[in-house]
Amino acid sequence: MTRYRRYSNPYSVDVQRFSIYHREERGVRRSLQVGDEVNVVINEMDELGRGVVHYRGVRIVVPKAVPGEKVRIRITRINGNAAQATVIKRIAEPKR
Repeated sequence: MTRYRRYSNPYSVDVQRFSIYHREERGVRRSLQVGDEVNVVINEMDELGRGVVHYRGVRIVVPKAVPGEKVRIRITRINGNAAQATVIKRIAEPKR
């Protein structure tokens, strides 16, 4: 309570300054998190036949997607700068 005593109005205090949780800056794009949904165009295919796309510096592996296809995906797992996702909706077929 002693931290707040020098403030005349306790409701004008920046509570985030004393928080143990990180602060989200406005205008700064956050990195990918599990559960995020994004629209992407699959760029390539890996050796197991899964679609691969690079999004915000993260390599995302999408099973059952082919190169050139535009899909909406949901991130299911993140491991460093690699992630796995599932297809939610197919938006456009690959161009031939």
